[in-house]
Amino acid sequence: MVKIEKIKDIEILRFLFSLVIIFVHIKVLILKPFVDEIPFYQNLIDNFSYSYLPVDFFFIISGFFLFLTTDFGCNFIDFAKKKFLRLMPLAFYIIVLYWLAAQFTPIKFIKYENVFAMLTLNNCGLTLSYPNNHCLWYISALFWCMCFYFYLYKIINKKHFNFITACMIFFCYSLWLHSHFPHNWQNVYKVFNIGMLRGIAGLGVGYFISMIYKDNIDKIRQTNLKILPKILTTAAEIYLFCFIFYYICLHKMNYNNQLILIVAFIGLFWLFLIKKGWFSMLLENNFSVFLGKFAFPIFMTHFFILDLWVYTVVKNCHDLIVLHPWLNLVLMFITMILFGVITHYFVEQPINRLLKKPR
Repeated sequence: MVKIEKIKDIEILRFLFSLVIIFVHIKVLILKPFVDEIPFYQNLIDNFSYSYLPVDFFFIISGFFLFLTTDFGCNFIDFAKKKFLRLMPLAFYIIVLYWLAAQFTPIKFIKYENVFAMLTLNNCGLTLSYPNNHCLWYISALFWCMCFYFYLYKIINKKHFNFITACMIFFCYSLWLHSHFPHNWQNVYKVFNIGMLRGIAGLGVGYFISMIYKDNIDKIRQTNLKILPKILTTAAEIYLFCFIFYYICLHKMNYNNQLILIVAFIGLFWLFLIKKGWFSMLLENNFSVFLGKFAFPIFMTHFFILDLWVYTVVKNCHDLIVLHPWLNLVLMFITMILFGVITHYFVEQPINRLLKKPR
């Protein structure tokens, strides 16, 4: 396990990616019902066609920090317990909110799928639909993939682990890319769960990045680039950053292999880790950390706000939305962010403090 300082520039990426992911669900629940009356909503749907990919970036980031900071000397049960307590409190919280909302709104509480979600079993190949909060698939896949890699790393030597992980990355990305299932809970060939394939591949990529980073961290810290290499590195950072965000939220990519954006993110992630360009150095600040702490609660709660928005605004203010389509999106977006911020301060932080208290 390597002791490292906070990698601050990564935090701003986490925050921005969490905002992009919101549009995955906005497209289906908000934009599509209005495309006939609001033409530019169709343009937004097209532009955000790859807005789901930041989840795969999150898997890579999680794999990197898993292998960079985990004490593999602890036993499997303690590791699984620690990850469960880190990931699941907000999942329980959001399920409770859905139960409360179901008492006063037309929202239907999907009790059996929510039970699977509370057991982290809602996206490991054993269920047939989503719970109320579709985002919980990510928590299930992340938890079981981390447990799988932790145990595998403990029982086999590094050379074999590297080979097996590389094979799994290839196998999982290949199966995912060539599948045509729209939902992460679905299974390829009845066995290989889409969400788990994405998780195993992403965490595996994160492992190799962490291995290279750990082997070269001292050399990276001691290296000072001259002006030309620094300019070129900065140009590469800006280009990859713009390339990724342009094609996941600003423009429809006329290329049907999303792996190119994952490759671009790997490059950007590495450049942000080594921090040798002026762009990454500019983002290496406490404000990035401040924004980054809201990424997870925004991701976890936005679907709940979206459901409420559909039943309270969309169904009752149709004409107003047609007249002011941008206002609808801006107010909804702001509401999701504010609710995520409130959740962080009044739910996530108190729970984390409680769990860290010595027993």
